[in-house]
Amino acid sequence: MAGTLPCLIFAATLMLASIKSSTASRMAKPRCQETCGNLTIPYPFGIGEGCFREGFDVSCENNSIYRHNSSSRIKIYNISLLGGQARVTTLIASKCFNETGGWAWLNTGKFFTISTKANKLTAVGCNTLAFLGGFNEHRVGAGCFSMCADRRSVDESGQCSGMGCCQTSIAPNLNFSNITFDDRFDNSEVSGFNPCSYAFVAEQDWFRFEASYLEDNKFKEKFKDGVPTLLDWVAGNEYCDEAVKNMSTYACISKNSQCITSPNATGYLCTCNNGFAGNPYLEEGCQGR
Repeated sequence: MAGTLPCLIFAATLMLASIKSSTASRMAKPRCQETCGNLTIPYPFGIGEGCFREGFDVSCENNSIYRHNSSSRIKIYNISLLGGQARVTTLIASKCFNETGGWAWLNTGKFFTISTKANKLTAVGCNTLAFLGGFNEHRVGAGCFSMCADRRSVDESGQCSGMGCCQTSIAPNLNFSNITFDDRFDNSEVSGFNPCSYAFVAEQDWFRFEASYLEDNKFKEKFKDGVPTLLDWVAGNEYCDEAVKNMSTYACISKNSQCITSPNATGYLCTCNNGFAGNPYLEEGCQGR
């Protein structure tokens, strides 16, 4: 009996530690799906009624996560709670010399914006002028021009220097964008080696230009599923001193969480107090380390 008691105490201690660890590590609301494929779905994101905050619903289809559902064509690859960011795929606009110019648009919704720090507007092609129009509090836009008279004038360095590829910064806090081309410029004079042009918003450190992208449909075939784009998200569009006044919508509900101003977008995020870890958007989310 004397030897049994320490064993029981030890087993109980392990059980409590396991329960505590399980509680601390849980990212989704109770009884809600927490993973899809190899990606964790942390609340405020969630699948199904009662599992997400307004504007953060996602779906799990074929082991992939989509904003809302796959018809949005916005596939999510990573969600950062601490940074308030999500890595997603977005569509490419294309224009060929013998076709009507295409376009690509993105409506991020109320709590998401296109990260101005992480992304660039990129255009691939010769005699190509691409525009990104959008809205934050104002109507804004950006554009870049790529010029190459022949195959020899294409920049082979891998940089977007304006000879086969160009890049430019985008405005902050865009929650709607539309990529188009200027019809005064086309590929008709260079169609022998560059029949089509492309434009997209993607992470600036991800893309490296290759001259072969100008040929045939090589670029579109390689990136047929879209390009990686970083979105900033916030729990609410107010700052903390205003957000806390409305407890019915306030997101930092754990007793061990605190509200912080988003470092990337207009609004606030939640984080656990020092010495605590977990999901600050859940009531039981921030547990002692």
